[in-house]
Amino acid sequence: MKRSLFEIIAEMLQVAKHGAKKTRIMYSCNLSYRMNGNFLNYLLEARLLREGNSFHTTDKGLQFLRAYQTLELLLDSKIQTIVKRRER
Repeated sequence: MKRSLFEIIAEMLQVAKHGAKKTRIMYSCNLSYRMNGNFLNYLLEARLLREGNSFHTTDKGLQFLRAYQTLELLLDSKIQTIVKRRER
């Protein structure tokens, strides 16, 4: 199943939470060099990441991660409810 843009962004922010180099983010998130560069540029412009010696998730990025994880939990429980209804 193909990952959504939000899934990729959340994964990148999670990897960079305690600092990560470009290569570590690319390999951890299973991205091509070009896609990694595109996403990193976007996340820097959106101020979800900051760049020093390595990339770090900003407070705004951490806020995004918390919101994403909350939505993921809500959707997972909703999907489980729907699946249980169909099994009856």
